[in-house]
Amino acid sequence: MIDYGKAGLAVIGMGWIGEYMVPCYERLLGNGYESRILAVKATDRRLEELRKRYGFEIMAGDCLERLKALRPAFLVLSVRPYEMAGVLEGTVKPYIGFLRYQGAPMPLIISFAPSPRPEWYTQVLGEDVRTVCVLPAMETSIGGVGVYSLASSQVTYDQGIPLAEGHREAVGRFLEPLGKVLWCTPEESMALLSMNITYHMLYLLCFALEGHYGAGGCARAAGILYALNCGRLGRPGLVKPVQEPEEADKRQLAWLEKGWYEGAFDFAAGHGRLPDGAPSSNVRVLAPQAFELHLLSLQLESRQFLEEKLKDHATPGGMTEKAVKEFKRLWEEVQGGAHGCRIPLKGSGSMAYDISYRLAEQVYQRGISLERG
Repeated sequence: MIDYGKAGLAVIGMGWIGEYMVPCYERLLGNGYESRILAVKATDRRLEELRKRYGFEIMAGDCLERLKALRPAFLVLSVRPYEMAGVLEGTVKPYIGFLRYQGAPMPLIISFAPSPRPEWYTQVLGEDVRTVCVLPAMETSIGGVGVYSLASSQVTYDQGIPLAEGHREAVGRFLEPLGKVLWCTPEESMALLSMNITYHMLYLLCFALEGHYGAGGCARAAGILYALNCGRLGRPGLVKPVQEPEEADKRQLAWLEKGWYEGAFDFAAGHGRLPDGAPSSNVRVLAPQAFELHLLSLQLESRQFLEEKLKDHATPGGMTEKAVKEFKRLWEEVQGGAHGCRIPLKGSGSMAYDISYRLAEQVYQRGISLERG
């Protein structure tokens, strides 16, 4: 059993994700957690500000000696994917070597980089070190509305190396402030992420539909899709649309809502299977949640905020950037190469399904290529 009241935790990479996860550090370690945390930044930028805000030890630069002194039971890695190899070789691997020499227990490593895969950590650090890779739920509140009930984090680990006793419980405790925990295989997690990113392109769909509805058209389009989705799936929505859509509006966009939802869903269901070949139940949990979350954002937040948010997510060379480019290309393709992305009010459900499925596939392939380096 893990004694959470005495366990220590170290965070390497105290950037945006490192700060976002602070409630998780508190939940995991319990009362007095500040005295048992070490957070590390690459530079001293904002160092004093962060120390005053959080009240635990935060340092910049080489942290190997401090790790040796603290001997944390949990080691959180929240650096960018391209920085991970350097962090493991320069800090984590020497620290693990020190623990082996001392005959000390190994920490559970919690990585927030979307790549590399969990097996890579095993190859670099050894089979006595357990690593879980987390895609955290990024929103528990949208526009002042609590969405905790719709939030899920995806967790993967090396399927060839079973987790040690207490690790699943610790991960669940750690991620509790962010909603549900979905345990996935690495392949399934990538498929689910691709589905979610395809649903994120509901932003671009509603931006393009805005011209049909005038002022506030983006939120109105999202409200129509939201009502359609809740009705078709038999789910009560978390909020009611600001403007209740008329039946004529719903008939116009029913093809788009159904096709977009089912295309990415079917891709994820087909590519996210368990080792025995059976489809995972995780897709049925995540799909309606993700679809609703993106449509809630479109209704409750300003278009300017949403455009900035999408820009932040679409980092150069990443999966979301790939989704934005392919979204525009695929819609132009079905419109005979017409310049610009125009979404019609009336269309074919099979067309929306095909674009959604193909988009999820392209995003998935981009994710696989990133994993391979």
